[in-house]
Amino acid sequence: MPIFRKNLITNDWVMFSPERKSRPSDYVKPTEDNRVEAFLKRPEKDDKCPFCKGNEKKDDKEILRYVPEGREKDDWQVRILENKYASLDRTKTPNKNFSLLCKEMDGFGIHDVIIDHPHHNKSLANMSLEDATSLMEAYKLRYIQVCDDPNVNHVVIFKNQGYKAGGSLQHPHSQIYGLPLMPFETKVRLGQMENYHVIHDHCLMCDILEMELKEKKRIVYENDSFVALVPFASLSPYHTWIVPRKHQASFRECVDLKDLADIMTNVCHMSFHALENPDYNFILQSLSHYERESEYFHWYFSVIYHTVRRGGIEFAGGLFNNPIMPEEAAEHLVKHKKKS
Repeated sequence: MPIFRKNLITNDWVMFSPERKSRPSDYVKPTEDNRVEAFLKRPEKDDKCPFCKGNEKKDDKEILRYVPEGREKDDWQVRILENKYASLDRTKTPNKNFSLLCKEMDGFGIHDVIIDHPHHNKSLANMSLEDATSLMEAYKLRYIQVCDDPNVNHVVIFKNQGYKAGGSLQHPHSQIYGLPLMPFETKVRLGQMENYHVIHDHCLMCDILEMELKEKKRIVYENDSFVALVPFASLSPYHTWIVPRKHQASFRECVDLKDLADIMTNVCHMSFHALENPDYNFILQSLSHYERESEYFHWYFSVIYHTVRRGGIEFAGGLFNNPIMPEEAAEHLVKHKKKS
């Protein structure tokens, strides 16, 4: 039976229509090369891949090289480079030219690419805890550096995994943006959390987390520091939040990076097997500057899987249509937990 649910963090109404899963289709699904079997056959190194260890170029503008203790400099675990095809220009300043109906700002911004792992055939789904922890440490280090740029107002870390998610290269990598402005949807989340705090004198995400832990219907994985859950009103199938138990406004406050690596790898392992290596994005929702907002904003990672295509109703009015109930999605993911 169809039902509407309200996502209090994003302020979206979501239309759940389980019957839509069985609708007929005469479109031929395109053949893809990133399913489980194909992924597992990838080589450790691809001689044509610009991100594989050993293929480094002299003109790479390397910003950060993360080398675990006890290893030689060339034996890197994570590299961060200036994106050669950056969307923004870090040499500019964000000068504004505003009039009543025409507003412009020079295209300042930082756009880096993060090489997650030296091997071509690794992803968070099959990465060791040690390697994933190194990645989280590199994330945080670069996040703080970009936040501290005086022209940066907002910082985003994200991953485009697979073609449908906007990925262009198979090698495991992420990206980080330093922006001179805060995106609209981040402002919406900030406003929702602030309004809730004004009325209830509580953090909205903390209260959601308390409810989810009590009900145990949509929890996917948890450890001492983080909880992964499919939200009560998930915007798309299997949409997952990774939320710190401790109230923090910014990722730069996170100290439990090993636990973050643990939950990241477990969530990705489950979806890799449950959804057959789906294309996905994960996005850091965090505040770079948060003196005033620290009481009510709560940072988290959002994982969005591209298992269905968007249709007219989504584009017509921003009304999300999800054919899978969150409780069903969580149950399916949990069935594919790593075996201890």
